[in-house]
Amino acid sequence: MRTTSVLATAALVGTAVLVATPATAAPLVCGSTVTVSSSLTTDLTCTGPAPALTLGAGVTLNLKGHTVTGPGTGVGILVPQDGDVVIRNGTLTGWGAGVDTGGPVDEPRSGTVAVDRVTVTDSGTGVDASGELPFSGGKATTVTRSHFERVGTGVNASWFADVWVSASTFADSTMGLRVDTSVADVSGSRFVANGTAIAATEGEVHVHGSTLADNTTGIQLYFMGAATADASTFRGNGVAVDAVAFVPQLSLTGNTFAANTQAVELGDVDGTISSNVFRRNGSGVHGQSTATTSLVVQGNVLRSNGDAIVFDAADANTSLGGNTANRNTGWGIYAPGVTDLGGNTASGNGNAPQCVGVSCS
Repeated sequence: MRTTSVLATAALVGTAVLVATPATAAPLVCGSTVTVSSSLTTDLTCTGPAPALTLGAGVTLNLKGHTVTGPGTGVGILVPQDGDVVIRNGTLTGWGAGVDTGGPVDEPRSGTVAVDRVTVTDSGTGVDASGELPFSGGKATTVTRSHFERVGTGVNASWFADVWVSASTFADSTMGLRVDTSVADVSGSRFVANGTAIAATEGEVHVHGSTLADNTTGIQLYFMGAATADASTFRGNGVAVDAVAFVPQLSLTGNTFAANTQAVELGDVDGTISSNVFRRNGSGVHGQSTATTSLVVQGNVLRSNGDAIVFDAADANTSLGGNTANRNTGWGIYAPGVTDLGGNTASGNGNAPQCVGVSCS
């Protein structure tokens, strides 16, 4: 009898569980803390100072095409110090930081942030992926299919952050991507009409298959910054790549530089500039100083620029080979003191001789 009674009771409890009506989650409002994956049901206009929405670990927030508007300061979406979160499909406007990380400033972050199809406008920072002092790493952050416009900095990666950006656009902003003591990878993205598209200081940025157009500066390397760029287009910038800094590292391979005032400006830089096409730039490759270890400029095609390749000062640490300089209005190749790797050609350039410092056919 006891067994039968227990089974009957369990059955009744199970039935009660099955027929119970789940509670309906309250709509998100300004100041909500989101502890389960949720969707926004309406636009929000928040006056602060608290974050508009604070996410817990493991949460996916779908903005459902809605806009979260701030007062010009504060944080739009605060993500947790630890744990994974996803933010997608909506707009953040009028914030000090659209997306930022909470937690004590002197403790490391863990977990990931994924930002997908999010637009951030008229804000100080779009996504702040930074760690904190002293030497606390940021949350690994992925930004995909997103848009940053009229912001101070689109994505800020400082203090040992790891950031991946793909299929995103940065426009009409002071800076698109800032990399400081961190690593960032950019692919299939556009940087248009910014002050500085990408800046790197004591960190490294890798740019693949992207377009940097009509920026004051495309890639700016500061103290011990490093950049690689391949299969990308630099068009209509003031300076496409500025590597006039203290011992930067630079690798440019298979890119197109067109109609920039200055395509590549070099200081004490080590690296490789190879298999690029330069056309209709005010200047192609211009070196202000000498490589500290090794700079190889090889296999580039430079046509219809002002000057093609000019090194005002160089030594044997800089090597030139296999470059073609045709129909430039100024110098073809002017590089006294460099190492000649052979195979350079120059013709139809405005200044004579066609080559200085290397032999040309």
